[in-house]
Amino acid sequence: MERGEPSPPSAAPSGSAASAQADSLTPDRAGSPSRGREDPSSRHDRLLPWIAAERGVRALFLVILGIVLVTHPQTNWAGEITHVAHQWGLDPSRNVVRKIIDAVRKVHAGQNVVFGVIALGYGALEAAESYGLARRRQWGEWLTLVATSILLIPEAWELVRKVTVLKLGALVVNLLVIAYLYWRLRRHASGQSQPVV
Repeated sequence: MERGEPSPPSAAPSGSAASAQADSLTPDRAGSPSRGREDPSSRHDRLLPWIAAERGVRALFLVILGIVLVTHPQTNWAGEITHVAHQWGLDPSRNVVRKIIDAVRKVHAGQNVVFGVIALGYGALEAAESYGLARRRQWGEWLTLVATSILLIPEAWELVRKVTVLKLGALVVNLLVIAYLYWRLRRHASGQSQPVV
């Protein structure tokens, strides 16, 4: 080629290369998030973080309780509760405090370890639920739904034995949580699915 002569135009990309380039610039046709990312539609859900926080508080309490029971099985917890009640200005002979003290007195040292292990396991379950809900993962919703549904059985049994405002309130809250998570999972299954991670 002589100097000054214009160079020929570059060759156009092949069909496969052009198609690949177009696909890389084209957004997802379904508009759904890619696998491994959270569902953008769930960012506007303000109730899910509250449920996750509630599960997290319960997990922290249960883990602390489990550690204390496992590491101090010989402690006279009835006496400790009585001492704390006096410090807080509560009367240990009152109905609520007295019932707690009477129930604790029936627990032996060996049972403290068993209850401590149960509390640790239950706390780990609550922590997993809290993490899954906080990260807005579908497995977290399923885990919370199944675990809460199973625990409704002993809660309903305790309510049948004796109705109290605390037991009734806990049962109502858990029923609302189950209904809400079931509605979310049904919505995901109907098309607005989010990834399972």
